[in-house]
Amino acid sequence: MTRIGSLLKACLTEDMNIFNLRSKKKTTGKKALPVLLALLIGGAVWGYANMMLDSLLPSGSGFVMLTLFAIITSLLTLIEGVYKSGSLLFNCTDDNLMLSLPIKRSTVLFVRVFKLYVFEMLYNALFLVPAMIAYAMRVDVSWSFYLTSIMAILLLPIIPIVIACPIGAFISAVSSRFRMKNIAQIVLTVAIALIALYISWNLEGVFQNIAAHAESINDFITKIYYPVGAYISMITDFSWVTLAIFIAVNIAAFTLMCLILGVVYFRINSRAKITRVNKHHNEHKIKSHKVMVALVKKELRKFIDSPVFVVNAGFSLVLFVIGTILISVNYQSLAGILNQYGMGEKIDEVGEMIRMFAPLVLMSLLLMGALMGSITSSMISLEGKSFNILKSLPVKPWTIIMGKVLTAVLIMLPFLIIGDVVMIVRFGFNLPEILLTIVATLVFPMVAELIGIIVNLKYPKMNAKNDAEVVKQSASSTVAVFLGLGMLGVSAYLIIQLAILKCPTDLIMGGVVTVYTLIMLGLILILKRSGNKMFMSIDA
Repeated sequence: MTRIGSLLKACLTEDMNIFNLRSKKKTTGKKALPVLLALLIGGAVWGYANMMLDSLLPSGSGFVMLTLFAIITSLLTLIEGVYKSGSLLFNCTDDNLMLSLPIKRSTVLFVRVFKLYVFEMLYNALFLVPAMIAYAMRVDVSWSFYLTSIMAILLLPIIPIVIACPIGAFISAVSSRFRMKNIAQIVLTVAIALIALYISWNLEGVFQNIAAHAESINDFITKIYYPVGAYISMITDFSWVTLAIFIAVNIAAFTLMCLILGVVYFRINSRAKITRVNKHHNEHKIKSHKVMVALVKKELRKFIDSPVFVVNAGFSLVLFVIGTILISVNYQSLAGILNQYGMGEKIDEVGEMIRMFAPLVLMSLLLMGALMGSITSSMISLEGKSFNILKSLPVKPWTIIMGKVLTAVLIMLPFLIIGDVVMIVRFGFNLPEILLTIVATLVFPMVAELIGIIVNLKYPKMNAKNDAEVVKQSASSTVAVFLGLGMLGVSAYLIIQLAILKCPTDLIMGGVVTVYTLIMLGLILILKRSGNKMFMSIDA
């Protein structure tokens, strides 16, 4: 038990150190950022829970809110479990080290599965705890509610993990045989995110439908999915027997999964490792290319081979394209926004106002697509241990850095151009508006990617165990997102205020493009002066 405890402590301590900067000093600032993000997400969930309770409490069906949050969180945990099992279980880079220790293989497997459980439990708590707090604040609950809710937080992730691990094992076993293994995962993740976004845009109608069919929805969910059904039954009518069965079922399911997984786990990991070695060998075959072309091809391969990287960077771009299409097809959806500011009361006036401000809307969307999808904020960190090889190449650091920036811009441009063409054709931009849009389409991604590469050079994370840790859990990606969010918010606010003051559209567009061009030149100057030094100071 002592050995297992030490191994668990070592694994969890290393992986929970999310924002591991180069400084070895323990500062509160490192811990403040994830806490702040958790509070922001928890606050949003708490707000949604209260909105749902406003619709359900008048009919005495407030518990349905917990039913929905429990089932939705379980589904998200299942999806996240399939995704996480690939990185935490089946694509581990420390197999040789772990298996060389005087530890049973079953112990190694248990530690890794338990680590996955801890991640998913924290993920669950991020959504369930705020909803439970909202319910306790609005409904008169007894002590059994708190006991039951604590057990639910601990046990609800288990069944989704039990389902997710065999799926992850199957995907890893099959994908180790194919090169284009990441396409399905990318498409599935983007589709789920878009569905979630669509639901969030239609919350009012969703809440009304839930309130109208609360009892039938609750009965359907609790009957087909035992864990949620047991949790809700204990909230409405607590029973020690139900609680004991609930605990026993989850523990038995977890134990059975570990036993079954142990049969195929190391076989899958060995095959995946062989595939990675062969792939790594093939990628380092000598080819004759111009330096920049070779660097761009290398970065494109690395980008495509990482589903989490593709999804994280590409979602804002997909959202940009969808936004431009929706606005072009149904431009009346902007009528409420314009009317809110007294800018057109009749439908023909609204149509004219939308035509007038369409270039500004497109410019705001371009800023969103570029600034919220920084790609270079992870590119240095993703080099990992091979970064020292990159440093040893007979290529100037500036060339390598700009190769990464150019690759990121090339990835963005097709999406941005599609949105540009859709809105330019639909709303008939004039020549100055078209020219300014073209310049903005080139400048905005450059600004975003220059910021990303500078931040990643400043805060590299070279010891990550998987791509998800770099893309989702590193300081550089978080700082880049928040900088982009801040710049987007300030820019959108100024554009709206200038539009309300009825400044000429061309003048506003020209002002925004000029400001961002100056920012781009300033960032290039910073990179010219400090980029080489920051690049060479990184030690992988």
